[in-house]
Amino acid sequence: MKKPTTIVAIDDHPLIRRAIKSLVADRNDMVLVGEGSVGEHLFPLVTKYKPDVIILDLNMPQFEARASNEKPDSFPVLPMVARLHREYPEMAVIILSQHVIPSVIHEGIKHNNNIKGYLLKSDDLSLNLPEAIDLVTKGGVFFSRAIRQELFESPQKTGKPLLTKRQAEIISIVAQMPNASFAYHAKVLGIKQSTLRNHLALAYKALGVNSITAAILRCQKLGIIPAESSMKGG
Repeated sequence: MKKPTTIVAIDDHPLIRRAIKSLVADRNDMVLVGEGSVGEHLFPLVTKYKPDVIILDLNMPQFEARASNEKPDSFPVLPMVARLHREYPEMAVIILSQHVIPSVIHEGIKHNNNIKGYLLKSDDLSLNLPEAIDLVTKGGVFFSRAIRQELFESPQKTGKPLLTKRQAEIISIVAQMPNASFAYHAKVLGIKQSTLRNHLALAYKALGVNSITAAILRCQKLGIIPAESSMKGG
């Protein structure tokens, strides 16, 4: 039997943590192994449990208040997700927040392979959190509509295509099995891994992204590849 997906949730609102626990409680294929209420709890919990998925709030204190009149520092979102990406590249991050934060969307998602989901707490899709967890552990992504609009707000203009036919073909094939290795995709395409990486590097530059996740999403948004792939949106 496959072991359950392990989850750590960091949110300064007890009701949100309780809601997360309730949403996953009925699933026998996932378990909430750790909870935190401020940013400083993140890495101790990650080190202790090494979860498959991290559910992360953005607008929360970095430290617990040491005195009643103390105003704690805000959670430094981008440095923390960048550190997560460096130290635990295999862990999927789902952001669950009240706010659409453009810097996190444009700098975080486009340049950080860990961030696989971004749900707004006010969005009905937040009730699909177990589905989002299941999807990101299989290599997919899950974003609220407002996040997708902010992420890819510029439609493709008529004129010269952004990608070559070969680049579009490669991204389309990778999108079908995004968790597979470069070696696997290179074999399917009948090319060397170095050639595959070169094609993707040129495609990333043309699309203005820095990861395969962002490249697939942008290609779907622009209609370069079909949206009906394993990289579903939320």
